[in-house]
Amino acid sequence: MTAKPVVALDIGWTKVACAIGLSHERTPGWELLGSGVEPYPAPNDSGVPDPLVVARAIEAAIDATGVTAELTRALVCLSHPALQSERVRAAVPIADEPVAVKARDVARLRTAALNQSLAIDRDVLHMECLGYAGNGFARVGDPRGLCATRLQGDFLLVTMPVAVRRTLLEAVESVGLEALDVRYAPAAALAGAADERSAGGRVLVIDLGGLSIDLAVFEAGVLTACRVEPWGGVSLARDLARELDVTLEQATASIREGTASREERVRAHLDAAWARLEEGIRTVLGGEPKPDLVLVAGRAALMDGFVEWVERTLGIPTALCRSPRTHRSADLSRQLALCPAIGLLELASRPRAGAALASPGGPLGRVLERAKAVLVEYF
Repeated sequence: MTAKPVVALDIGWTKVACAIGLSHERTPGWELLGSGVEPYPAPNDSGVPDPLVVARAIEAAIDATGVTAELTRALVCLSHPALQSERVRAAVPIADEPVAVKARDVARLRTAALNQSLAIDRDVLHMECLGYAGNGFARVGDPRGLCATRLQGDFLLVTMPVAVRRTLLEAVESVGLEALDVRYAPAAALAGAADERSAGGRVLVIDLGGLSIDLAVFEAGVLTACRVEPWGGVSLARDLARELDVTLEQATASIREGTASREERVRAHLDAAWARLEEGIRTVLGGEPKPDLVLVAGRAALMDGFVEWVERTLGIPTALCRSPRTHRSADLSRQLALCPAIGLLELASRPRAGAALASPGGPLGRVLERAKAVLVEYF
């Protein structure tokens, strides 16, 4: 069967970024067929997306790619000011005496973690297992085949309002696309960056959005901590416009000047905002070891002096979150905008990080994984 292109959409609060990819039939990896970025007619600061506006932006972004193939499937990543994260510990009994842990036991444990923590008006956006434990083992990534009478797991959950997710998916479906998966934007941005320094290390991703700033800590690609600051580039510009009594466009241009602005009130406004951000960063890092690298995502990262401020404040090497697939583009803003969408295609081409039932890559790995599953389930 011939592979069909997949549309990857990063639905933000100021624009929609789109990347269309085609997976290789016989070898791992994928090909980037085209990409596009479409801004909304006006910034949205309500926290509730307008499905008609989003749908029109999706259509325009897809048209900008120049891809004429039939498109029916989509991957989506997003963030929101109302995202919440929490750590959950759950446990399920398996048997009266130690028996091999099976895939269904792992699935039952994950369901138990969701049932005990997920509110009726919220949906899970990202679920990461930080480690499984049982009789004689602790903090393992895959407990299948190990013997236990009781299985316990520590999970990190990122949840969002059901209404927001439903509205965004309605916008995607209204343009004739089926949403196969919805991901957390910082995880997609990290995958899109494909930075060699972040492959097995501890990375802090600072995703500067229009209405929110996501602070996410990853260890070897696994999300271990996150925090959402309920303000972003649009809200910062609106506050500055009121303070200086100027238009939103003028305030936005002043913010882009960053530390190079000649207006003292603009620099003071940014200093106050960056101080709030520093407090949030210190909170999410807690007493854990310092990250090896900081990646700054989002077009607001182009504020003059911001990347240097992060590196100087934290004492950690800091870089822009860009995909190697877009380095030929001279537009740095476009490179930053497309990174999460490209990251969605990267994630789709490999096993999901931290997934309980993820299989190792390669034919031999899949054969071994299948053999293990059969032995565990039936013996």
